[in-house]
Amino acid sequence: MIQQKKPVLQQILPHVFAIVCFLAVTFVYFSPLIEGRVLPQSDVQQFKGTGRELSQYYYNEGQSSAWTGTVFSGMPSYQIGVWGGAPNFLDYLEMPLKALGSSTAGAVFTGMLMAYILFCIMGVGFLPAILGAIAYSLSSYNIIILDAGHVTKAWSIAYMPLIIAGMVAAFKRKYLMSGLLMAFGLALQIKNNHLQITYYTGLLCAFLYIGLLINDIRKKNLSGFFKATGVLAAGVLVAVLCNLGNIYSNYEMSKESIRGQSELSKPTNSEKQSSGLDKEYAFAWSYGKMETLSLLVPDINGGASGGLLSPNSNLYKAIRANAPGAQLDAKGIQAQTYWGDQPFTSGPVYIGAIVCFLFLLGMFTIKNPVKWVLLAATVFFIFLSWGHNFETFNDWFFYHFPMYNKFRAVSTALVIPALTMVMVAIWGVKEFLEEEDKKKQTRSLYISAGITAGISLLLWLAPGIFGLTFSTESDTQWISQVPDWYYTALLADRKDLLSSDALRSFFFILLAGVVLFATLKAKGNKQQMAFYATLALVVLVLVDLWGVDKRYLDNDKFLPKSSYNVSQPFPKTAVDEAILQDKGLSHRVLNLNNPFTETKTSYYHKSIGGYHAAKLKRYQELIDYRLQPEINHIIGSFDSQNIDTIIGSFKANTALNMLNAKYIIFSADQPPLQNPYAMGNAWFVQELNFVDTPDQEIESLNTLDPLKTAVLNKKYEEEFSGFNLVPDSTAHIELTEYKPNILKYKSSAKTEQFAVLSEIYYQNGWEAYIDGQEVPHYCADWTLRAIRIPAGEHEIEFKFIPHKYNTARTVASISTGLLILLLLGGIVFTFVRKEK
Repeated sequence: MIQQKKPVLQQILPHVFAIVCFLAVTFVYFSPLIEGRVLPQSDVQQFKGTGRELSQYYYNEGQSSAWTGTVFSGMPSYQIGVWGGAPNFLDYLEMPLKALGSSTAGAVFTGMLMAYILFCIMGVGFLPAILGAIAYSLSSYNIIILDAGHVTKAWSIAYMPLIIAGMVAAFKRKYLMSGLLMAFGLALQIKNNHLQITYYTGLLCAFLYIGLLINDIRKKNLSGFFKATGVLAAGVLVAVLCNLGNIYSNYEMSKESIRGQSELSKPTNSEKQSSGLDKEYAFAWSYGKMETLSLLVPDINGGASGGLLSPNSNLYKAIRANAPGAQLDAKGIQAQTYWGDQPFTSGPVYIGAIVCFLFLLGMFTIKNPVKWVLLAATVFFIFLSWGHNFETFNDWFFYHFPMYNKFRAVSTALVIPALTMVMVAIWGVKEFLEEEDKKKQTRSLYISAGITAGISLLLWLAPGIFGLTFSTESDTQWISQVPDWYYTALLADRKDLLSSDALRSFFFILLAGVVLFATLKAKGNKQQMAFYATLALVVLVLVDLWGVDKRYLDNDKFLPKSSYNVSQPFPKTAVDEAILQDKGLSHRVLNLNNPFTETKTSYYHKSIGGYHAAKLKRYQELIDYRLQPEINHIIGSFDSQNIDTIIGSFKANTALNMLNAKYIIFSADQPPLQNPYAMGNAWFVQELNFVDTPDQEIESLNTLDPLKTAVLNKKYEEEFSGFNLVPDSTAHIELTEYKPNILKYKSSAKTEQFAVLSEIYYQNGWEAYIDGQEVPHYCADWTLRAIRIPAGEHEIEFKFIPHKYNTARTVASISTGLLILLLLGGIVFTFVRKEK
């Protein structure tokens, strides 16, 4: 009997229903946005500080620049943003998704939509696919990072399921679909430029690819494997071409930034030389082994640093009893509730008690051996997230696995278990509900529920069995500053947080178990019972994750637009107004208040400091070797409470002076200190000193007088053969025009001179011209630009023209157009084939 094909409308309606559900969940969760409120996000604020010069340059003058002068004395802006340039059609594809809220709701909705596509391709049915989509996108980590403003990470995570859908389609021999999904998913993920997430996604794809190979060898179908390899490779190639500008700039910066290898024989803060980040820095945010139980019980380690304790908490009551005069908020008190292995955290990685239960159920009920691949990937990424807590494993990866040491915050690796565990869980629900063997169903249900609910119950009744003490080494940094009763009450609250969440997880597992058990005993239509059971699981998972997510991103976090100016996140202060009175073309500003972790200064001025995870390596070493000690020297001079002593201390600050740090901010409400020793935009030196090694270059700064001597590496020495530097007291050089990517100077001298500029040297893009003719320029004094200038009057121009990057962006623009044509062609091909 020929099966009747469903009408198109009947095929589409379930997907429309799913999208409506996702929109409803998104709009309700982010309802403050609909009310016109805004979410202050620290990283978004920081980004606006670093990017303001570039956006102003583009919107005011219509020009694009890949260099900014306002962050860390100047750096490439590839990782910040390049306004303008060749169009990328991927932007247009994302517009409808980002219209929902590019830094908030849009990412959550997109995560649900992409996960739904993945689960549909897995063939689990539309309602289990909705369950999986909600479970994936509302995982606590995905919400917490939005609160912090980690927007590119959120979008990269959102697109991850689409890439994995391409891998699943390859398993199912849907080759055209596989290639298209891989191309679009990877292209969109790379476009959002969070390479750590893309790297982890690639590793997960490698696990699945190996699984595909083993599967095809077992089935003696290597021809299918090679076809899958071909289409996946084509998809990856197209995705790479669509993002060639991003990829090239990341490649370039991986060598020049702090993620590259140091030229120093003894790096300024490294225990062992690596080709990437310092290991201690990379592993600083390592998840604890027991902390991994937060996947099941959210507050296993107290939740977030600085968590809110209610008026019913032990600490609140203890303060009221022991410090009657203390002013307490009616909502509760913030305290150091977190006691895990990380320095601090905004919240735990919680994928849901029900998801953990269903994951274990899936491992018992799924017959396909691919489940072992997903289990292996889950365990592998959990090991990676442990960082220095599992050094035997992670040290090898850090020092030997390609590119791994370019990334920090290894706890981020848990984004993969947050997907793989949901995949197994949803697949497991489908298999369980379709299983005909009642005995097997019952046994699987009892074991999986028994293990997960049992762990939760033990954590509630006897946390000491797991070795939990509710204290951490970091407590010693502040415990001496509080009375004994304070710490005793806090420990009790930490225990209560764990106990209440353990009991909470137990009940959610119990309810989910009861739902599935009821389907075993039901006498009605099996398909109908499966539908109602899945619907109940959707509600339970939504309630479970929603409740935890709202602890970290609730409606109170959203502020009225009247109290938060989105377009100007940093209100101008008295000190900003004072500095902006100086109409000089270019000078730098040092903010003594955490200069290397803030961008407010960069919003209005050219800052010595800034905030960026990929600052130039040489500049970071200058910070470690000279700038930070010089800043400490200035701060120390304030103890004298004598303005002459403070100003006098500036003279010894070689690095700050040669970077033209003209103004020093010490208070937002006070006028800035003016540095009389700032060396200006450019100067002629009297002699050159060539040294053999980078070590000697940076060490020379200890005794260098930059106005007299320029220190260069001996690799330049041959270019100065026959160069006779004769000092000219009448010679002068001045800056005549400043733009982020164009600097113009005028010089006058009777003899050939050597000029040092207070600008950061970066060889990949900066070009020097004298009277329109290109000439070489050099790195002097470790980080500065320098140039030989002939006798006479001349116009010197520096332009930042990153030719390879610009070419790569053009190729990317063309490739995205081809990708869209491929999509349209694929749709037409599929439609024609179905009609035949």
